[in-house]
Amino acid sequence: MNFGLIREAAGGTSMTKTGAAELLGFVIRCTVAGIAAYLLAAAAGLPHPLWACIFALISSTIALTATVQAIGGRVAGTVVGILVAVAVGLIAARCGLGVALQLGLALPICAVVAWRWPALQICLWTAPLVLLDAAPSEPIATVGFDRGCEVVIGVLVGGLIHLGAQKLGAWLRQRAAPGG
Repeated sequence: MNFGLIREAAGGTSMTKTGAAELLGFVIRCTVAGIAAYLLAAAAGLPHPLWACIFALISSTIALTATVQAIGGRVAGTVVGILVAVAVGLIAARCGLGVALQLGLALPICAVVAWRWPALQICLWTAPLVLLDAAPSEPIATVGFDRGCEVVIGVLVGGLIHLGAQKLGAWLRQRAAPGG
């Protein structure tokens, strides 16, 4: 294969052999992370394992140094989003608020949290997931728990697969180096 002829999707410039290998590694990591998170969430019996897949892929866009920091922030942000959504959902049940009003209460709270602590910005996604997926027949706490588990599985699986793959790659490069 002539790696000089491979074009980057966005820029259309020639890609080096190293760049092509990095791209292939990223593609494989994303694929494995998405599938593994989906399968794990499905095996756990969670009702919407697609969210585990999606959040594994969201975690796949970060570099190694950011991965470790982002995992903790994303898990904590998920918990914040769930707590906000459950609290708003409980208020909504008592006051008869519609979904748009529920979002109108939850999103400003989450936006303030995300503004103050950017690492927790995933709460902006988690709260609507819980509120928009809640059915009147299901307790909001159950919906929050299920969505939270799906998101956390995705974040952990995606982050750990990328982290593990990058660590393995560094170890292999070190072993392949002269004297390694």
